[in-house]
Amino acid sequence: MSATVQQSCTLEPGIPKSAEASEAATVPSPRSPGGRTAGPAPGPTRKRIAKNLVHLHDPASVLVIDWVRRGAAEFTLTVEWPASASGDRPDPELAAHTLRQCGLAISHAEFGVPLDHQSLLRNLDFSIAPMAPAEGNAPLLLSVDLRCSPENGRDGRGHGCEAMDFTVRAGARTIIRARSLATWISPGVYRRLRGAHLSPRWGDWEIPPPVAPSAVGRFGAGEVVLAATGAPDVWRLRNDPDNKEMFDHPVDHVPGLGLFTAACQAARAARAAASAGDPPAGTVDVTMAYSRYVEFDAPCFLEAAGTGAAEAYEVTGTQEGEVAFRIGLRYGAEAVAGAGDVAG
Repeated sequence: MSATVQQSCTLEPGIPKSAEASEAATVPSPRSPGGRTAGPAPGPTRKRIAKNLVHLHDPASVLVIDWVRRGAAEFTLTVEWPASASGDRPDPELAAHTLRQCGLAISHAEFGVPLDHQSLLRNLDFSIAPMAPAEGNAPLLLSVDLRCSPENGRDGRGHGCEAMDFTVRAGARTIIRARSLATWISPGVYRRLRGAHLSPRWGDWEIPPPVAPSAVGRFGAGEVVLAATGAPDVWRLRNDPDNKEMFDHPVDHVPGLGLFTAACQAARAARAAASAGDPPAGTVDVTMAYSRYVEFDAPCFLEAAGTGAAEAYEVTGTQEGEVAFRIGLRYGAEAVAGAGDVAG
């Protein structure tokens, strides 16, 4: 299966590969479940790692504080989550951003992957558990145990395919278990791969009107990434350049985590259309599989379908008749166990 890029970026020359700290970050305003903005959060004073290590331009979005090496390919990272007005967290989108940042930082700083190489995500599967409200309101420090293992194609410098297993803990309690598989490619290969799509005219495309924010769990239209199509449970992707949740900076395709945001909104919209209400509180199991890039010059459509299991949806993204990604979300009542593997 070919892979799509999780997040590409244009890095500035001369950025250090070490975990040089950035300025103290003021985290974005917290969002209640579904991404509803809930007002300003207390800004933490802890310094973050360099934003370039996690392919971001906005230091306020950096979650990783630091890490220590535990073995040849084992690390423990410290992450801080912003305050949550509702206390209902982690939401799947925050969990995905946490995993992504941890993997990128370790690949660059510990395995020597050059900062101008591109990360191509093949798969990301994870399970997350709800947290008690008392744990959920204030900014929260987490520990992330990360184990890396090379897959076929890795060379001696740490490039190629890399599998990563994550265990995220709040204190002694495991709240996320995850596994990812990604590939790194050089700038020259990336240029050849992207061809005419490498330099799109940023923002020079149609942005269709959004669905009602309440249907996808948002407060404002600027946070909505779906447009109606007239077909049940099918939406068109809205690539709004001003939506910082989707686009931290100009890129040449829709980032993988932006597509995950769209899938979460599609699953919520499908529930709203079925008058099923918001997703239930409890464990969320997520599977992501990407097979091609999603471009800006053609419409991308998302279709949400129940999978037969209770509270489970598969969101399929297609562009020009080809499947670009499949993302599954299954909502349950059980917490993530302290031991065991993530399904998938």
